[in-house]
Amino acid sequence: MNTQSLRRASGGRKGGLAAFALALLWTVAGAASANPKLLMDATKLLAEGNPKQAYMILVAEQGKLAGNLDFDYLLGVAALDSGRPSEAIIAFERVLAMNPMHAGAMMDLGRAYFTAGSMDLAESAFKQLQVSNPPEAAKAAIERYLRAIAERRSGGARRHQAWGEVSLGYDTNITGVPNDFTRAVQSAFNIPGVEPTGNSIKRKAPFLAAAIGGDFLQPLNGQWTAHAGAEARGRAFRDEGDFNSTAAEVRAGASWARGRQAVRLGASYHRFDQDGQAPGDPKPTNDRNTAQVTADYRHALSERSEVFAGLVGSKVSFPNNDIEDFKGVGINGGWSGQFEGRGKPMLQITAYFSDDKADRKLADGVTDKSKRVGGVRGTYQVSLSDSLALFNSVGYGERRDRSKFARATEVETGRDKLADVTLGVSWKFQPRCAMRAQWFAARNESNIAIYDYTRNELSSNIRCDFN
Repeated sequence: MNTQSLRRASGGRKGGLAAFALALLWTVAGAASANPKLLMDATKLLAEGNPKQAYMILVAEQGKLAGNLDFDYLLGVAALDSGRPSEAIIAFERVLAMNPMHAGAMMDLGRAYFTAGSMDLAESAFKQLQVSNPPEAAKAAIERYLRAIAERRSGGARRHQAWGEVSLGYDTNITGVPNDFTRAVQSAFNIPGVEPTGNSIKRKAPFLAAAIGGDFLQPLNGQWTAHAGAEARGRAFRDEGDFNSTAAEVRAGASWARGRQAVRLGASYHRFDQDGQAPGDPKPTNDRNTAQVTADYRHALSERSEVFAGLVGSKVSFPNNDIEDFKGVGINGGWSGQFEGRGKPMLQITAYFSDDKADRKLADGVTDKSKRVGGVRGTYQVSLSDSLALFNSVGYGERRDRSKFARATEVETGRDKLADVTLGVSWKFQPRCAMRAQWFAARNESNIAIYDYTRNELSSNIRCDFN
């Protein structure tokens, strides 16, 4: 279980916890003898997912009704679900002092202790409830909390992980060029009869790829953890050696997690090398170097879902083609969740936007290749068994040039629309190894014809993780 799992385990009242406890709320409100309308209103607000308002109307009456079992239980639930675990603990302890067998209060007391970081007390509450033969849904929730407690206790230890993978595949358009390059050049630059050469030739070939990497985590004081990692990749094409590539990345940063919230700060440097076949002396290459700083925030809405948002600052340089260099600032955000039911389906939806400013002007001293890029992506996965899963990803993005005639003499403002889809299957054939087979298809539609292309890639890979 990872840090995200810990945050989710401390989340809201869906899944097993809701099935076990929410029904008690209506029973409580119906049986209440002290201000039944107040308790019924609070119960309704909690059922509608509005714990903050429920807390406000309850705490206003605390001086009059504290000590009433039904009132204290609802107050504890509202306090916990609105981010006040200390107040929730006090309320639940009052309930259990009056009724030690109150299963809902025992469950929520354990959850409150967990959120507050009191692992020993949380474990005691969950284990006491575990031996009382709770319903299956509640039993599953208790087991998740106990696993999370065990991992959080071991979180003070230094951790490291290494991995490696090998891949085989086939790429139908290595260089990402249109089917009819000659006609595309005439459309974009009004130059007839240009035959494709070098990087402009549409190429297809099978490939072999490999990668290795590792990550290191060091817990710091409080809720902070430092992390560092590195990876290296390579891809070799049959009979297309100029388009073989290597890539390497180093990264470092720190993350903070408490209750439902987490923040991750990081920096990375990525290097990509590919000769290509562009003409010129000195010869331009497809090499590029990317430096990034990132900041991400995540908030668990429940045990199974979260929202996230991030900021990205980047500098991309092309050592042998510096007219392409740019600096960019981007934002992203989205939601991810796991649904109940067969296959435990998972869905993630992400949106992003970046504003990229070119470092240099073109030969006219006015135009540059600055651009704005934005898009959305959805990723879905469903398990067929403990070892077999299906996954797919669908993305759509748009690019708009910020300078007129930046990429063509016949088109004033370049606009591209890129759509892609990935379909695949993953098979975990060993505890630490999995095989993945996938099909990737992309289509870029541009009002500058030389940037129109379609590309398909079929691949399979095997990855193994080593702790």
